[in-house]
Amino acid sequence: MENIVFTLQFSDLLANKRANDYLAKGWTLVSVGPVCVNTLDNGQADYEMSYVVGANQQQYDEYKKEQESLKSAENDFNKMCNSDDAF
Repeated sequence: MENIVFTLQFSDLLANKRANDYLAKGWTLVSVGPVCVNTLDNGQADYEMSYVVGANQQQYDEYKKEQESLKSAENDFNKMCNSDDAF
């Protein structure tokens, strides 16, 4: 694990699927365990499973490219939605 340069943590209802998606891309499973995500009205702690995956430099570079692409697509969509042009 010494070549891990970046980690992601997932602890929501889709955490397992999201972690598996990254594992399928060759990322490394770093940790799995419960994490407190909320406190219920009765004072009881609400736990979800937390998955931590790690990337080497090459995987991290690809991740950054994907994130930039998603951000660009989101910006294009927002521009289109906020445009005064008629469809």
